[in-house]
Amino acid sequence: MPQVTFIQRVMPHYRIPFFVGLHEYLAARGIDLKLVYGQELPGTVPRTELLDQPWAEQIVNRYSMFFGAELVWQPCVHAVANANLVIVEQANRLLVNYLFQLMRSRKLLKVAYFGHGRNMQSLQPASWRERCKGFFLAKVDWWFAYTDLTGKLVAAGGFPRERITVVQNTIDTRDCKDQMAAISQDDLAALRADLGLVSENVAVFCGGMYVDKRLDFLLDACLALRKILPDFEMIFIGSGPEQSKVEQAVQKYCWIHYVGPRFSDRFPYFKLSKVLLMPGLVGLAIIDAFTMGVPLFTTSIPVHSPEIAYLENGSNGVMTANNLDAYVGAVAEYFGSTEQQQQLRSGCSVSACRYSMASMIAKFADGIQNCLEAPPLVKVKTI
Repeated sequence: MPQVTFIQRVMPHYRIPFFVGLHEYLAARGIDLKLVYGQELPGTVPRTELLDQPWAEQIVNRYSMFFGAELVWQPCVHAVANANLVIVEQANRLLVNYLFQLMRSRKLLKVAYFGHGRNMQSLQPASWRERCKGFFLAKVDWWFAYTDLTGKLVAAGGFPRERITVVQNTIDTRDCKDQMAAISQDDLAALRADLGLVSENVAVFCGGMYVDKRLDFLLDACLALRKILPDFEMIFIGSGPEQSKVEQAVQKYCWIHYVGPRFSDRFPYFKLSKVLLMPGLVGLAIIDAFTMGVPLFTTSIPVHSPEIAYLENGSNGVMTANNLDAYVGAVAEYFGSTEQQQQLRSGCSVSACRYSMASMIAKFADGIQNCLEAPPLVKVKTI
């Protein structure tokens, strides 16, 4: 059986269904998948979850700093001893990637990237780090692009389009509709009482709590919305280095509610809410918005993850100008318009059917098989 080794720096909870499904899908095609994953740097997100499978191996990453840049050593070279293909994340800090590319240059194995195409959170696209990423962009045999946006970036960098698989990155939503439908009015009433909610004008934030999520901006927006809508209430779900900002706000305002991190039990909080507020970085949370019918409102900032490509402004969500007045005004208008609420929820429903885990797995498996069958990629000219 051809062997494929997939190297992940961390194993977030939302990736587990993907890897379990991909392993089963590839096994049915006679391809053996081995997964190797490490752990996060203490105090950062996302956090690693245990994947207890015989084909998955957990290693211990080693983190260090070099002239202000974080470097990560993943002790996983042994895992590619019998591999025909190794799939790695596209990241400058992952030192083992350079070793794999050296092995590739000696025709010892094929290498593929799974990534964004560039650092979407970088505010300096001409920095040496981004130039380095661009230099290595085409030094692989295949590309697994997160979204159409990533595919275009990679092709613009000189990589052959026929060797790019756009997987439409998503999370497992198969039981989401069932979970939402199973929540009764009694359940919601009990949760309302538990949280102390007294209004129907409820918004939710769900995600990691770190700088790029712009919690300061969001909290300012909440205060401004409360002046416009005296019964506005806000639920925060998540954790991270900046969660103390939310915890402090909860102490000052009884209408701000913090419930900590929630994964499989996040559904009732969404069902209580009319809108998902994320003025900062948007990634896979947009899939939650689609699946649970709670439209997402964000701002036009340059640091969004590739999944922002799924947002169709005014159809399945809203992106405002990057200023507080525009954001608050758009959200307040939405709360006051039953017609807009119905329109955006309908758009979410359509988009929810478009981005599924089954589709992502099938596309990824097709790309792996095509890569295994293709000849090694000769040197290509990068732009």
